[in-house]
Amino acid sequence: MSDEKITIDGFGDVEMDAIGEIMNITMGSAATAVSNMLSAKVWITTPTVNVIPTGEMNFPELEPSIMVRIKYTQGISGQNVLVLKQNDVQLILNQLMGLPLEISEDFQFDELNISAVCEVMNQMMGASATALSEIIETTVDISTPEAIVQEGDQDIRSEIYELAGQDYVCTVKFDLTIDGVIKSEFISVLTIDLAKDMASKMMSSYNNVQEEAAAAAPEPAPAPAASSGGTMSQDEIEKLMGGGASAPQAQAAPQMTQQGMPMQGNPQQGMPMPQMPYGGQPMAYPDPNMAGMYGMYPQQGYQMPPMNIQPIQLQSFGNYQNASLTQEQNDNLKLLMGVPLNVTVEIGSCVKKVKEILEFTQGTIIELERQAGAPVDIIVNGNLIAKGDVVVIDDNFAVRITEIIKSKFLDSLGGKD
Repeated sequence: MSDEKITIDGFGDVEMDAIGEIMNITMGSAATAVSNMLSAKVWITTPTVNVIPTGEMNFPELEPSIMVRIKYTQGISGQNVLVLKQNDVQLILNQLMGLPLEISEDFQFDELNISAVCEVMNQMMGASATALSEIIETTVDISTPEAIVQEGDQDIRSEIYELAGQDYVCTVKFDLTIDGVIKSEFISVLTIDLAKDMASKMMSSYNNVQEEAAAAAPEPAPAPAASSGGTMSQDEIEKLMGGGASAPQAQAAPQMTQQGMPMQGNPQQGMPMPQMPYGGQPMAYPDPNMAGMYGMYPQQGYQMPPMNIQPIQLQSFGNYQNASLTQEQNDNLKLLMGVPLNVTVEIGSCVKKVKEILEFTQGTIIELERQAGAPVDIIVNGNLIAKGDVVVIDDNFAVRITEIIKSKFLDSLGGKD
């Protein structure tokens, strides 16, 4: 693949920058989804955007590869093909299934493994589509991922890309790091029409936000005219306070405080300030909130009134944990010990969308978050009390308890006979 940067009509440097930003954000969400599935930290960083001719699509650094195609079915139209190394995908599946993180030569992408790959990609690109919908302010939905594995020197690009009539494609290369698993890279191939549509919608959404912010910004208030002598007239003060007194009233109103003390100018704040009495304490205003307008905050000589603070007194209940029970309490406890409780064994769980649940059919495989061989949960009335291993006794499943979970529920069941 040539390193020469190509720009085409309707998709230049600005659009490439927009695609880079979109893919950087959406793949960040995808990394979080994959991290939750694999129980490992995942980083997908450093997008590099290029436009290449369709006939020059060749990624030897990722061969032998596995390609996963996702089609956008709502909001935008086009397809996105992820190209990954087969060895990287094998390590990801081993991490997912709790197997040793080793590359095996006899590993096969059978139906089960292909299904697991598609599920990882579904979670990954589903999170990406959700983030994309927020960026372009349009609901985005994707199809079920389709995976094709390259065998030997087989050229499967024409089969997976379906790019008839497309002269160019947009490629986005990412660095992929999964803590303790792999440090590699993968490539996302977008049809050029899809890339144009995504960039156009992002820039349109950004322009709308800018216009709304400009429309919502308040007009700056005109600055009040400065009065002579560094002080403000009563009329100017009342206008600032919303009073709006008329000119004759302003001229007749003397500049006096509430107690009749003459006001003196405050050159630092440019507003009149009441003169202090000999005690050094500020004069009180009818409204305490108005004191801040005149710079009237506690100053020298001012003392806050004393506050009566006492430590809280808590009643002592004594040590009842080791208290002996009466005969009546023991009898009542024995009655409670005969109450039946529902015991449930949970081998694992998962989260599925309503759409995915409606697609369940006979033979559907549901992957759980629990790794193979991991202890199962023993739940009593909705409370986890123990963990154990599944065993078979006389053709029946059973659970051997291997660990008791300390909980308030068990403590509440305890007692002395």
